[in-house]
Amino acid sequence: MTRRVLFVADETLLLEGLRRMLRPFQREWELHFARGGPDALDRMAEDHFDVLVADAHLQSLPTTDLLTEVRRRYPLTVRIVLAGERDRSRVLGLVSLAHRVLVLPCPADELRTAIRRACSLRDLLASPSLAAVVGRLGNVPSLPALYTRIVEELARPDYSIEAVGDLVGQDLGMAAKLIQMANSALIGLRWPIATPAQAVRILGAEWTRSLALAAGIFSRYDPTALRPFSIEALWEHSQRVANLAGRIATIERVPERTIREAALGGLFHDIGRLILASQLPGPYREVLGRIEADRLTTVEAERQVLGATHAEVGAYLLGLWGLPDALIEAVAWHHTPSRCPGGSFTALTAVHAADVLSHSEDGEPDMVYLMRLGIERRLPVWTELARATEPAGSTW
Repeated sequence: MTRRVLFVADETLLLEGLRRMLRPFQREWELHFARGGPDALDRMAEDHFDVLVADAHLQSLPTTDLLTEVRRRYPLTVRIVLAGERDRSRVLGLVSLAHRVLVLPCPADELRTAIRRACSLRDLLASPSLAAVVGRLGNVPSLPALYTRIVEELARPDYSIEAVGDLVGQDLGMAAKLIQMANSALIGLRWPIATPAQAVRILGAEWTRSLALAAGIFSRYDPTALRPFSIEALWEHSQRVANLAGRIATIERVPERTIREAALGGLFHDIGRLILASQLPGPYREVLGRIEADRLTTVEAERQVLGATHAEVGAYLLGLWGLPDALIEAVAWHHTPSRCPGGSFTALTAVHAADVLSHSEDGEPDMVYLMRLGIERRLPVWTELARATEPAGSTW
């Protein structure tokens, strides 16, 4: 399928430069160019576009306004921003509106990979089989109300750590899990954290927001109501994967943001299993039965019974909630990373390796993927790391 890509900038020189740079990709994409934000919106009103690539310095219609409007009118269109290295303050206001932010000068192959990755993820989340499973859920679980209040408080420029701690403390399950994460081995504190406010102070706003969501989801369900599915086992496995994924990313010396995304991706990677087990208890018991009777992997059994997997359902849910694409990728493809375009180490790489090495019974490392990235020789190092970090108490 030919992708329709719309590039928008105020400067004619930038548009002409993009046109020349991307000429080799004309067989793969249908390229269009708009002079300014208003022209881009007019074109999008007339025709469908799979991808919008916008300059961060639009003046005719500020880039934030353009992306906000595109998100409202055309939510399935991938939004990519091109920004300069000195645009940090500007980029901070665009991160929540764009699926990708690329730094200029941006090589053609990097832009090509970004578009491919984003489109592959959108294709996965829009698949008919996944839509059928989500339709069977009856009502897709909403964000926990307490989490929404925590996010609102953290969004205030003068937010109070004590106020956030008090909110977390209203859910004993969430508070316990957040304190447990703050005391994790990876953070490496010399003194124990004992209160929600202390946990928030150590974790910071970004981590508190994401970890509170995970903890809130796990704490809202009655463990005894979903037997034989075990929430406790899922939570423990998720923590092991989060811990190991963060450590793998750390020893690979990737940027700090990728390390955090890897750890959070590990914590969320199996969230789809909890959703399916809680929302479709009958069919999911059949899934568990086939795993036992036919010796299938979880993914194989889910595909047979439901037509989609927990990875796809989890990614759909996180996308619906507006979590970052890096986390959604890690969840969507943690069993099948070869399906994700790209040739560099990401959160997905760490989560896939950590899941397989954390005594998972659901497959072997995807050697084709690791060889594509040129890091297959690192697998023994990660295996030793997994063995060294296996003892109980090493949790997020």
